[in-house]
Amino acid sequence: MKRLLIFSLVGFIFFSCDKLDEPDLLGTYSFIPEGCDPEANPEYNCGSFITLSADGVADVLPSGDIIYRTSYKIRGEKIIVAKADEIIDQLVFSYVDNSTLRNERDGALWIK
Repeated sequence: MKRLLIFSLVGFIFFSCDKLDEPDLLGTYSFIPEGCDPEANPEYNCGSFITLSADGVADVLPSGDIIYRTSYKIRGEKIIVAKADEIIDQLVFSYVDNSTLRNERDGALWIK
């Protein structure tokens, strides 16, 4: 009886943890720093964006004009984007709402 109670409790705790659904996250999020005009010089884009696609695929434009393809994983309320091509370090975002992610490194809000 004790084992049944313990397994039930562990199962309840495991399934009650918050986890993000991938379909809610899919889309493109951008960050435009204050004073940045992305239209001024398209070859040196001061804005950044990330596109989260199905099956853990992420396209990242850190700035400039080269888009890097990498992967991402969802860990609870965090989105972890893998390092890409020695140029982009690992990115970690926290979920704010359906249209906003917060960069854990600098607190910047990325808007969908």
